[in-house]
Amino acid sequence: MKVDILLEAGIPEALLGLSLSYYDGQEPLSSWWKADRMARAFKRANALAHRQGGHNKFLESCIVWIHVRAARSWWQEFDTYRVGMTKQSASTMHTLAHRQANAEDFVPEVSPVIIEEFNRIIQADPKNIRQIKANLPEGFLQDRIVCTNYKVLQVIVAQRKSHRLKYWDAFIEQVLQQITRPKWLDDSTDNSPKVDL
Repeated sequence: MKVDILLEAGIPEALLGLSLSYYDGQEPLSSWWKADRMARAFKRANALAHRQGGHNKFLESCIVWIHVRAARSWWQEFDTYRVGMTKQSASTMHTLAHRQANAEDFVPEVSPVIIEEFNRIIQADPKNIRQIKANLPEGFLQDRIVCTNYKVLQVIVAQRKSHRLKYWDAFIEQVLQQITRPKWLDDSTDNSPKVDL
């Protein structure tokens, strides 16, 4: 499994939204929203990130685009997370019959015998995409671009950390290593920010 954070957006805007209760509307928002207020908002965000019941709804405004290469079997579990998430995937229908599959196309646990048999099916009738897809091993690696937010990622960390399917640990570890504010997803991580706002 390979996970790459492509882009994060909306953290300053989420902090501004978190601070609107303190804005009285007497001056232009651009004049009011200065570095000192942003610093106070960041401290509030740290305190509220793991308080449920609407206290951490600012996390929904912190958007993340992630490139993930993972087995189809893992993607089936990942598809549990639908709210606040969009996904675009590489098309198996358009790519499967273009070349012979090799070990790099699958997780290590897929037997070479299964890959060999899959290639035999492709060679027998490369235009029969229905049969090719029906015999595609669950260990086939598929690329997807996922657009989600901190709140969804926080739920994934809470629900899937130390899961018996170890690919979840790999996903969570790679996300926490790359995300700008890992403490907002997992309060057992270091609180120091990786980049400035």
